Amino acid sequence: MKKYTALMLVLCSGICLVQSCGSDSEYITTPQELVSDGQLVSLQIDSQTSNVSGGLVAFQDENGSWLFNVNQVNNEIQLYNLDSRTLEKRMIFDLEGPEGVEYISGIHVHSMDSIFLFGYPMRNLNLTDTSAKIKANYKYEPPLGYTAAFVHNAHYNYSPILRGNKLLVNAKFESNIREVTDDTLASKKLSYTIDLKSSEVGLLPITWPKGYNESGPKLLDFSMASDGVNLVYSLVADHTLYVTDLDGNSIKTADAKSQFVDQSFPSFNEGTNQFNTMKYVLASDRYERLLYDEYRGVFYRFVFPKVEVENEEEINELRRFPRKFAVMILDKDLNMLGETLMPENTYYPGNSFVGKDGLYISISHPDNPKNEEDLMSFEVFKLRELE
Repeated sequence: MKKYTALMLVLCSGICLVQSCGSDSEYITTPQELVSDGQLVSLQIDSQTSNVSGGLVAFQDENGSWLFNVNQVNNEIQLYNLDSRTLEKRMIFDLEGPEGVEYISGIHVHSMDSIFLFGYPMRNLNLTDTSAKIKANYKYEPPLGYTAAFVHNAHYNYSPILRGNKLLVNAKFESNIREVTDDTLASKKLSYTIDLKSSEVGLLPITWPKGYNESGPKLLDFSMASDGVNLVYSLVADHTLYVTDLDGNSIKTADAKSQFVDQSFPSFNEGTNQFNTMKYVLASDRYERLLYDEYRGVFYRFVFPKVEVENEEEINELRRFPRKFAVMILDKDLNMLGETLMPENTYYPGNSFVGKDGLYISISHPDNPKNEEDLMSFEVFKLRELE
């Protein structure tokens, strides 16, 4: 068996320039870049479905590769088969009644039989499956001073984790973010758990880092990804990545600065009027999504370098469609392997996900000539080793 494994590793390293699969024993540690052959994976959508999704969740099981699309307009979840590129099911939920789901802000797919529906800010938490039948309606009170679990599957992503009866979710605290001091922020937690049997909640130890707001109040968004062993937190205005165990106990930090952003971050202090405030929020350096690629054992960190804007029309364009972004590639230990700057005005990074074939990124940008309104299309990026 050992000889077979060694032979396969030699063969793979000799003939594979583009890496599209991996296993626990083949984690990537060499310099990499993301490449695409330009071919599209396209899914047909109807007139009531936007090709800019309110949230996408990929899921792999023994029956194939699946993509869940949250269509908030119809209060539904659409299930696509990525292998056949066809719509498999539509899970439409009533707004009221015993099977009612008031609003779906995001979902977590634990399995095909356990799909959690989150509604923010109403504290909605329901359990369903692909039949769209409500199996459970959980009631909980967030920790004092914190909001309901904010689960959204686009932009800043935070994938809940179910361990036993406890569901790990992100923690947003109640505040005016323009007035949060550094000392106050350093006492605020990033995650809490919901006990699905007792409804008890518990804050994890991990807090916002001391010094984050030292130079002025900043945006307080973050993403979290897990490799199944640890949690990795990526904050919007911080180069550092923060690693904890699954119970939220700090393990280490990792310097993960993008080459395309400045060392220091601006703050709300620069928002002297509405235009400058929106310029800070939408056009300044920031980190957003953090995705873990279980097939190749790497993390992808999405970074948005600052862009120049001169008027409100340009600001409005940035509200939904960022002009440029890059994707950082980090190994399982968060060592930097590479960073790929994507062409401007081409992709919609809020609709990106990891699949067995690579990193899927939506082309649903209005300036992309390949963008079609009746198709949800993606380019699949693969890792290629740098010489």
